[in-house]
Amino acid sequence: MLPSFSRGLRLALVLALGAGYVAWQGLGHPAYAQGGDDDEESGDDDADSKGKGGETEEDQPEEDKDQPPVTAGGLFTMNTYPVRELFRPLTMTQHITQVRVGLGTDISAKGAFGTGGLSAEGQYGVTDNFTVLGGITDAYNFKQFSVYAGFEGALVYDLLDVRVAANLHRNAIARYCDSDAERPDNCTDPMMPDTLPNIPDGNYDAGGTKFSIDIGFPFRYAIKPEIAIVALQTLISVDFNAVDKDHGAQVQQDGVTKVGAVKNSAKPDLNPSVGIAINPVPALSVVALAQLRIPDFDTSAGNFQVPVTGRVEFSPNQKWDVGLEFTLLNVKPPEGQSAIDNRFINLFVQTRIGK
Repeated sequence: MLPSFSRGLRLALVLALGAGYVAWQGLGHPAYAQGGDDDEESGDDDADSKGKGGETEEDQPEEDKDQPPVTAGGLFTMNTYPVRELFRPLTMTQHITQVRVGLGTDISAKGAFGTGGLSAEGQYGVTDNFTVLGGITDAYNFKQFSVYAGFEGALVYDLLDVRVAANLHRNAIARYCDSDAERPDNCTDPMMPDTLPNIPDGNYDAGGTKFSIDIGFPFRYAIKPEIAIVALQTLISVDFNAVDKDHGAQVQQDGVTKVGAVKNSAKPDLNPSVGIAINPVPALSVVALAQLRIPDFDTSAGNFQVPVTGRVEFSPNQKWDVGLEFTLLNVKPPEGQSAIDNRFINLFVQTRIGK
């Protein structure tokens, strides 16, 4: 039986879905050239041969072929789709599909290249301001995965969107060198054989599987053509079930503080994100993005994570991107760990097809 939600939580979900409906219906009107009135249509041949202001076609300046293509409102095609990432609209252009495939691996201090994962994700532009999206991602030999589907619609075109996605997911829970279970030899320090570090040993267990509705309000503000602030790709996850083992956090065991698996109830999780995007040259973009993950809105010490991801992407043309993502899984780790101990790397290729 699904848990009951507060009136405010239901209202937040309804508002997010309503905002998506507005983006779908209210902002999707095509632009048409304004027709003349009857008096103008009945004008003489001399008037027909003139443009606005009485200029003849001979008086009008010739089109400058060196100017970039006119894309009013971001109405791109594949031929005019920007190579520079910061010039691309937040939502996919109408009838263009973007497919992304990635390959990742753990490169943590004690588990480098011991596990891996594949991902496949896609987006399709239903209109220029409404995108449907979905995909599957996994890591740590499928101990962690996410299967999601949803939409993203423009609230303020190319500035602020709403993103809603249903998400079936689970987290991988790291085993630690200093726990009571048998541990691999890589945990032992030859200089201190009787001391085990409080860091993941490279082995992972699967947590509980949860179903959530993820809500975000993707925002991008270009300070300059080469620099932009990006934020709120994620904001809140509305959970529909509880699990006993969801993520690692500091727990008390026999009077000793260790890192162990903790539960995640059916309360919403807070997941805001913020970052900066830099596009020094059209073909190269660099993004640094930090996210705050607070399960059940519980801000107590040791119960939240701050993953930080850096992405470098190369775009040789309008159709292809190749990139590398490097993630520090928690830059505010439990006591005894370093911010750089737990790492993950992902290589991806994405392509666009369509009109």
